[in-house]
Amino acid sequence: MAVYKVFPLQDSTLYSKYSLTNAGRDEILEVGSRNNPSLAGLPVITTTGLGSGDIRRTVISFDASDISTVLALTTGSFKTNLRLFLADANDLSTDYTLEFYALAQNWQVGTGKLGNVPTTSDGVSWVYTGQSGSSAIWNTTALSSSYLFTTGGGTWNAAYRATQSFNYISDKDINVDITNITAGWISSSIANYGVVVKLTGSIELNTQTYMNLKFYSMDTHTIYPPCLEFKWDDSILSTGSTTVGTVTSDNFILLPNNNLDKYKEGEVYNFKFKTREQYPTRQFTTSSVYLNWKYLPSQSYWAIQDYKTNEMVIDFDNSYTKISANSEGNYFKLYTAGLEPERSYKILVKSVIPSSSETVIVDNDIIFKVTR
Repeated sequence: MAVYKVFPLQDSTLYSKYSLTNAGRDEILEVGSRNNPSLAGLPVITTTGLGSGDIRRTVISFDASDISTVLALTTGSFKTNLRLFLADANDLSTDYTLEFYALAQNWQVGTGKLGNVPTTSDGVSWVYTGQSGSSAIWNTTALSSSYLFTTGGGTWNAAYRATQSFNYISDKDINVDITNITAGWISSSIANYGVVVKLTGSIELNTQTYMNLKFYSMDTHTIYPPCLEFKWDDSILSTGSTTVGTVTSDNFILLPNNNLDKYKEGEVYNFKFKTREQYPTRQFTTSSVYLNWKYLPSQSYWAIQDYKTNEMVIDFDNSYTKISANSEGNYFKLYTAGLEPERSYKILVKSVIPSSSETVIVDNDIIFKVTR
């Protein structure tokens, strides 16, 4: 599988209105700008002093050793996407943009939740990178004079940046290419302190803004934790001297050749297929024509779907989920470390038939489970 997911080392939300509060164990991460409650029919904040706004940013980091593990598997160039999955959204603008920067200071996650009474302050907050009062503060200077928020909210390297823009009909999940940031970590051009996720300054500092996005955190009890998704092309088309041919119509049978049903987390498997025409041409032969297997078309791709929810865990990708072929048939590499354990998954196959350019998606209930 040339799509490998790395799950977070730590994540948290920074709240300017609750500038010393740690939310390192909340099930939700927030990104928002809630400066004018009257837009949501709430009482207007009458104070105009420093810190009267309510800016929300998310910080998230990934273990360098997990990234090194992926690099040892990659072949050639790779792409890295940051994925966060939407839990809820309020009062969104028709169009908005999120920014992603490489953090320039180290931080500690803490054990707090936003609603804790008394407030927990043993980890990262809007002002501090760790324990309130005894750790370093965020070295934020830009915009610190704004009445909207107290100085803080993360320190980042402006040269390592990515954006994702959304419109009215967009999927609101975050799926952004941050390859430039991960490449900086890997080359040691910048330290790996993680990423800050925020709205653009024009939205954050707008006194008339009231919008908020909520995403599942690493502490969620769902199948939607944040992740880094590494992608690379590991496909190989090496059929040798075999002359079995390729299926030529959409009427073909695809069966797994070595499905073990259960796979240990952290293992790598070559998941193999056998394919034949559904209605083989009649032949005078001493063996059954139904044993004559063929290759999938060269434009064939795999995808993985959660068996219970039907959510696409890894979707078809014409660049990064190509199906390989060797003298034994078709296959792809399955990296189980990139899948949530103790869940069942289904494999789907998409092929483009050369003779008709028709796209066929095959769902034959090829199911497997990843175990601990």
